[in-house]
Amino acid sequence: MKNQIGLIKSSVLSLTGGCLFAGLFFGPAPARAQSDTTENTFFGAFLVVPIELPHIDTKILDQQLMANGFPAAAYPAVNLGIGLQFFSNRTIFNLSFNKTTAKNEQASQITTVEYRSTAFSVGYSLTQSSRFAIYPFVGFKGSGITYVFKEKVANPSSFANYLQSNLNHKEVTNSRGHLDLGLGVSLHSFYLVNLRFGYLLPIEPIRWQIDNNQTTLTSVPQIRYAYYFSLSLGIGNVASERDYQRRHQGL
Repeated sequence: MKNQIGLIKSSVLSLTGGCLFAGLFFGPAPARAQSDTTENTFFGAFLVVPIELPHIDTKILDQQLMANGFPAAAYPAVNLGIGLQFFSNRTIFNLSFNKTTAKNEQASQITTVEYRSTAFSVGYSLTQSSRFAIYPFVGFKGSGITYVFKEKVANPSSFANYLQSNLNHKEVTNSRGHLDLGLGVSLHSFYLVNLRFGYLLPIEPIRWQIDNNQTTLTSVPQIRYAYYFSLSLGIGNVASERDYQRRHQGL
């Protein structure tokens, strides 16, 4: 009988110790998971000004232009735009539009090259911070240039003289869609500083069009939108669920 009572006591003690050990080992995990979930649940939105530096291979285009007596297509090296950047936990959405024109004016001619791009991408932050993110991204980027050449009238003394002049005027537009793959670094609070590098993979044939994009040319020179760097500066806000709870609980 004593042996049975001792066995029961030993079993109870073993079971109690096992429960305490399990509670100590597994008990904090839900609390930590909840803390991490609260910490990583944040949302933000920013209005941004993207500054884009594209690298475009226009060698073949420039050779064909100069062979026909026209200046090279000197596109703008720095391009300004407007965009939006959103944060939802560790997912980052970016939408931007850039458009800038470079002008080369000579005594008898004017050449302008307009660069434009429209981009949308989705990234995922490798950090758990609501204020700092390093994120790979994938998206779509449509890029294009418009080349315009105009001769100046030598003596535009009258309206009739201008109408009777035989000016050389050429205008051609290029566009191409790309798969946009890259890496970004973002620092954000009530302001945003975002650096991005993107590599572009073409997903459609190149197009050259005239007559307000109504006519598509054939036997066109190739142009390669290779990669780009961008710096975005923005204003907005990002707040975590913990910040929201503290604000409403007076903590």
